[in-house]
Amino acid sequence: MTEQRGPRSAPRVWQRLDVITTAVLAVILLPATIAALGQPPGLSGWPFVLAIGLFAVLHALSFAALRFPLASFVAASATMLALALIEVGGVNSAAMYPSGIAYLLVLGQVALQCDRRYSAAALGVGIVGAVVVVLTTPGLDNPLWQLGGFLGLAAAVAAAWTFGILQRVRRERTDADIRARTQRAVSDERERINRDLHDLVAHATTVMIAQAEVARTFLREDPATSERALGVVIVTGREALRGMRGIVADDAVRAPVPDLDAVRALVDSARSPQADVVLEERGAPGALEPVVALALHHVVREALTNALRHTEPPVHVVVTLEWREAGLVASVRDDGGAGRRPNELGAGVGLVGLAERVRLAGGALAAGGDGEGWVVRAELPRADAPLREGES
Repeated sequence: MTEQRGPRSAPRVWQRLDVITTAVLAVILLPATIAALGQPPGLSGWPFVLAIGLFAVLHALSFAALRFPLASFVAASATMLALALIEVGGVNSAAMYPSGIAYLLVLGQVALQCDRRYSAAALGVGIVGAVVVVLTTPGLDNPLWQLGGFLGLAAAVAAAWTFGILQRVRRERTDADIRARTQRAVSDERERINRDLHDLVAHATTVMIAQAEVARTFLREDPATSERALGVVIVTGREALRGMRGIVADDAVRAPVPDLDAVRALVDSARSPQADVVLEERGAPGALEPVVALALHHVVREALTNALRHTEPPVHVVVTLEWREAGLVASVRDDGGAGRRPNELGAGVGLVGLAERVRLAGGALAAGGDGEGWVVRAELPRADAPLREGES
C-alpha cells in the first residue's frame, strides 16, 4: 500500500478554475461593454454611468455566486431587469451588451450548487428573462426578429444551465467514487489487520496453554513455579484481549511481529546517496503491545515509501521516535526534496487505511504539508504507561 499525495495544501482562492474563469470574463467583457456603450448611438451622462454601475454589480455577483448562488441569482435577475429597461440609442437594450454573459455564470452556479427545485426555477426565470429582454429591445420590432432573438437568448440560458447540471452530475459521481474507494480502503485494511492479529492471538493462546499446563503440573509440588506460570497466563491473556480489535482471519499468513529493531532496519534500508534518512530517538524506550508495534512499523514503512516515491531527489527525511510518559509519538518528515515528483500510482486513499490501522491500535494519525515538505505523525499508546485515575 502506497499513498499518492494530493496537493500539499488546498488550492488558494485565486488558483481555482471557476474563479479564474469568472475573473477573465470580467476583465474582457466589462471594458468591451464600456467601449460599446460609448459608441454612437450609445449612452451618455447619468444613463451611461448607471448602466456601467449595473454591469459592475453583475460581474461582482458572478463572483459572489461561487459561494452564495441563490441570493446572487436573485440579485442578478433584478440587475438584468434594470438593464433591460435601459434603452440604448432607441434601437437596443443594455441587457444585450457583452457583460450580460455574467448573468449566465450566476445561473450556472445555481444549477451546479443548489437543490434541483431551485435549479429548475432558475431556468424558468432565465427563460422568462429572455422574453422580457426581447420585448424591451426597441430594435426587435419585427415578430420574426423577436422570435429569433428569443430563441438565441433562450438557447444561451439553457446552455449555461445544462453546463451547470453536467458539472453537478460529474461532481456527484466523483464524490461517490471517493466514498466507495475510501470504504474499500478501510475494508481492505481491516482484512490485513485481521491477518496480522491472527498471529498475535495464536501466539498468545499457545503461551497461555503451555503455561497453564505448567501451573497444573507443579500445583502441589512447586507452588511458586505454578504461581509464576499463572501470572504469565494472566498477562498474556490481557495483551491478547487488547489486541483483538477485529475479527480474526482463518487463513492468516504467519510472520514475526516487527519490533523497534525492525523499524530501525527500515530506516537503514531507505538510506541511499539520493536520500538522507535520519533516525532520531528521544526519551527512554518503553514497551509496545504487539498490535501497536505492527501499526508503528506500517506507519514508518509507508511514510518512508511515500517520501521517496513522491519527491525528486535529493531528499532529506527525519524519522523521529519520541517516547513520552503516556505513549510514543512517531513522525516521518521530509523536506520536499527538489520538488514534487509526478506520479500516477496509488488510489489516493492509502492514508485512510493507515489511519484505520493506527486507530484500531489505540492511537491517532495525522498527515499534511509542512512547509515545502510532508509529515506523517502517529501517536501510539505504550504498554507500560501508568494507569490514569479510574482505569484498571
